[in-house]
Amino acid sequence: MSQRLAALDLGSNSFHLLVAERVHGGRIRRVTTRKITLRLAEPVARDGNLGKPLRTRAAAAVADLLQHAVDHRAEMVVTLATEALRHAGDGPKLLEALARDQGLAVRIIAGLDEAALSLRAMVEALALEDGQRLLGFDLGGGSLEAAYGTRDGMRDGISLPLGSARLRTRFDHDPLWLSERGDLRAEALALLAPLVEKVRTDEDLSSGRARLRAAGTAGTIRDLGRAALAQASGATPQHVRGLVVTRSQLEVSYARLASMTTSERMELPGVSSKRADLLPVGGVVLLAAMEAFGLDQLQLCDWGLREGALLDAIGDERVVGLGDFTHLGG
Repeated sequence: MSQRLAALDLGSNSFHLLVAERVHGGRIRRVTTRKITLRLAEPVARDGNLGKPLRTRAAAAVADLLQHAVDHRAEMVVTLATEALRHAGDGPKLLEALARDQGLAVRIIAGLDEAALSLRAMVEALALEDGQRLLGFDLGGGSLEAAYGTRDGMRDGISLPLGSARLRTRFDHDPLWLSERGDLRAEALALLAPLVEKVRTDEDLSSGRARLRAAGTAGTIRDLGRAALAQASGATPQHVRGLVVTRSQLEVSYARLASMTTSERMELPGVSSKRADLLPVGGVVLLAAMEAFGLDQLQLCDWGLREGALLDAIGDERVVGLGDFTHLGG
């Protein structure tokens, strides 16, 4: 029987579990996934803490996800915490409870490590070729990671406080005002500028020796892409990996959804009810990123941080090693 490993992502919007089989050639095959939406980013953005009720819910969610991993015969789990738990003042209390009650070692990873792992997953899922560069965006609840690299790893990257759940706390009305969308676009363009400059000065790209591809992962980007493709074609894609959405398609779709209320957006094809309120801010960030890098199109990807963590652990262990895993019983 192949070895089964699990990755548990304590994300800023949701907690996600991936169970995968380790297969030959340093690759993985998905067995099961599960997620529980908690929105940690929102209280952290408002007052800097999770609060006891949310910590209790978070601990229960972890117990549920770990049991799911055991039920699917995962032998070990690596648990990674991202932006919300990087900044929550009472985050250590949650991690202490998980260590005490679940015997779980949680690693809070830096934003650039998160970017590198997400890029690694997208490179594998989209079969990046030699001589190509991939610019990958991972738009989560707490932060935006943008990473630039090749099959050999990340060359440059950036982690920015532009997560969709985090940004949503700034606004107490729905839909957003046009001026607010303009201010957010300008903020995103300014924050992305350092990485834009690094990509523009890549001599292999400018000389034509390398070709640039761009991809996006995580739920907000996938919902935006699905909604745009559904509006353009009249059919909602069920599987998004490798699908190409153009900037013009995203702009047309965004103009419609940004004028709607959350309840109206829930009725749009391709939109998850749990993310409908996040799409106006997420759409501004995604379109600003495409504008900043001069991108006309983007490939959608269903692999990200969790897949990248497992690939890294069974590969060269640049960020995650097998020593970061906790053994599971059952």
